[in-house]
Amino acid sequence: MTPFNSVKKASLALEVEAQIKESIISGRYNPGDKLPSERELVEQFQVSRVTVREALRSIQHLGLISIKRGIQAGAYVSDPDSGPITRSFQNLIAMGKVTSTDLIDVRLMIEPEVARIAATQHTDEDITMLCELLDRAERQVRFSCKEARLINVHFHNEVAKIIKNPILMFISESVTQSFSAVLIEITRCEINEEKVLELISQHREILSSIIDKDAENSWRLTREHLLKTREMYAGILLSGEKNKNLKTASGIPIGP
Repeated sequence: MTPFNSVKKASLALEVEAQIKESIISGRYNPGDKLPSERELVEQFQVSRVTVREALRSIQHLGLISIKRGIQAGAYVSDPDSGPITRSFQNLIAMGKVTSTDLIDVRLMIEPEVARIAATQHTDEDITMLCELLDRAERQVRFSCKEARLINVHFHNEVAKIIKNPILMFISESVTQSFSAVLIEITRCEINEEKVLELISQHREILSSIIDKDAENSWRLTREHLLKTREMYAGILLSGEKNKNLKTASGIPIGP
């Protein structure tokens, strides 16, 4: 393996970060590969351990590596995922720059069209995976409505994967996950088993339309489902106390 170059510039951590990032982006290190140990990086870059750790933390925040502790301790190259985008959305939400209304509006723009395309592009394996996901969500209802909802909310993300467009996939996942987890926690007492099963049933209707390769109906059903979901949450969050609890829990503004 080609060693890293020693660093003698003022912004040491930035230079270390740049070289390690380049080694990952260029394919010198691939997903799953372990980077040299901190001690080895210190020796190759000729910088302090603090500088190396600062660079690694920054690269981890970008989602390029994961840092493990214990027996297999070290920095490992990660598969690209939506984590960095999700964190950016979460920061915008916490700062009040994005509201729940903004998020659902984006979903209304993206997800019906994704479902329409998925109806014409899916494989048998895609359908099997989606069926299994909804089956798992339905089985979980009797044990935990919250866990069932967390499983069920992935339905739209999995539909987006059918198109095999990484930008759509990452955006869909980030927009959904930025709000869903906290919203599900805050409304857990209001959404009972019957309501969760109704949400799952709406997903099953969308899936049936996708299976039938009915592109326009898949678009329509997805849009109707999102509008119903927005109306349901709006009714629950209309309570000032719920609004206050949601902001306290996550800093997420409800809307204008």
